[in-house]
Amino acid sequence: MQAHPPQVHPVPVLIVGGGLVGLSAALLLAHQGVRALVIEKHAGTSLHPRARGFHARTVELLRSTCAGEEVERAGAVPAGTVVGHLVAVTLAGPVHSWKTQTVSTQRMDLSPCPMVFLGQDRLEPILLKAARSLGVEVRFRHELTGFTQDAEGVRATVLDRDTGAVSIVHAAYLIGADGVRSPVREALGIGQKGRGSFGHNISTLFEADLSPVQREVPLGFAVLTHPEVGGVIAATDVKDRWIHATRLDVSRETAADFTEARWTQRLRTVTGIADLMPTFHGTFVWEAAERVAERFSSGRVFLAGDAAHQMPPTGGFGANTGIHDAANLAWKLAAVLNGHAGPALLETYDAERRPVAAATANQAGLLALKMAKQELPTGEELFEDDAVTLGYRYGDGPPLPRTFTPTGEPGTRAPHVWLDGAEERKSTLDLFGSGFVLLAGSEAWRGTGRMPLRIHEVQGWQHAYGVGDAGACLVRPDGMVAARWSAPVPDAAQVVNATLEAQLFRAELQRGARPAMG
Repeated sequence: MQAHPPQVHPVPVLIVGGGLVGLSAALLLAHQGVRALVIEKHAGTSLHPRARGFHARTVELLRSTCAGEEVERAGAVPAGTVVGHLVAVTLAGPVHSWKTQTVSTQRMDLSPCPMVFLGQDRLEPILLKAARSLGVEVRFRHELTGFTQDAEGVRATVLDRDTGAVSIVHAAYLIGADGVRSPVREALGIGQKGRGSFGHNISTLFEADLSPVQREVPLGFAVLTHPEVGGVIAATDVKDRWIHATRLDVSRETAADFTEARWTQRLRTVTGIADLMPTFHGTFVWEAAERVAERFSSGRVFLAGDAAHQMPPTGGFGANTGIHDAANLAWKLAAVLNGHAGPALLETYDAERRPVAAATANQAGLLALKMAKQELPTGEELFEDDAVTLGYRYGDGPPLPRTFTPTGEPGTRAPHVWLDGAEERKSTLDLFGSGFVLLAGSEAWRGTGRMPLRIHEVQGWQHAYGVGDAGACLVRPDGMVAARWSAPVPDAAQVVNATLEAQLFRAELQRGARPAMG
């Protein structure tokens, strides 16, 4: 009996990896009218809160989607929250140092969005629900087994791990958001650069009442120096749920060697609570490393998140940087697939994101060296957190500034300003997220959009954007400044449209370049 040939499924974008970055990319694409197919080899979303803090810039990028409100609500930290940072032999002592600090999550002068403390295990379901509400198909227990690409698109072979059935997906583009050991990156033969490994670690997620060794404020993070069972204990965003991590010599041990009985004994020692009865929710091995892919794209295939850049957890930059990748790539793919831009626009993804990711990974690596009490390399220095998370720039100049001051310069994030005269309090950032936006200071800029463009004639933003009262600023869908004009210009319509033409590489379409499959 002759077997039936595999079914062929045409889709605009195939996303390999249904974690934070893959789901963010799918959601941001759907927000702009492109329904991707997401495949994920695991049975569901993450069970472990690996990433736990998401910076204001990341929340800004999700704010315009249907997930934004829930992300802010679920990850909110009550004002005035104080946590402690401990360095001690065990949680019970002897204590080397104990510091308390008020958790600062909101910088209203810099962003309308707070930093949220939301475990990856809680954020991923929010993104999944939002993406599915917009028609995104997410297939768990499905694995990419191979792909080829040509001028027509990408042909991918997908295995259903439950049934063994094989299907073919024909996509215009493929995004590899498939983690640090990315099979997509390996298949493309793309190498990596960076400091390499800082060592392997093993973490367990557990529930336990640690109140017998708590101090005057809740514990946020502890470095424990016990000679046999040292490591760290970190609070999560769920009460009485903790992460304990310790170094692992992978040449001698594996995760299987860490049984629940062994973990229990370790935790009783390292907490100083002799009768502790923890409940365990999983163990995983991970490597702290700094590696950045030599290219973020190859033809119609793109890398995002850990597949493109691996960085130590110091600074909490990794997952945030991956979501920033997704935001940069999603609007460009949507513009090409919707026929608004030429395919050359997609070449700017690597040009823009790789320098920023490499500089961010370098900062995470420097923080890891500092935490290990090692000297920083000559000529290297740590930058302000705001400079890394809000101040990155595309185009000319260094990808990260040493300190952060919003300027409104082209290539930088459009500054947050509370707008005058709005019925509800509204930020300039609330105007961005779908298509290009022109902030206009006078009626001289009216009627300038032959292509998809929304014009907002509003006041109060001009000084922060470095233009005069009657000036204008063109902002991309990802909230980055594309161009600005200090004052009205002769034939504003022609000038703005010419700028849009260049931003979207429209000349390709006018020359009759073949449109991408959509």
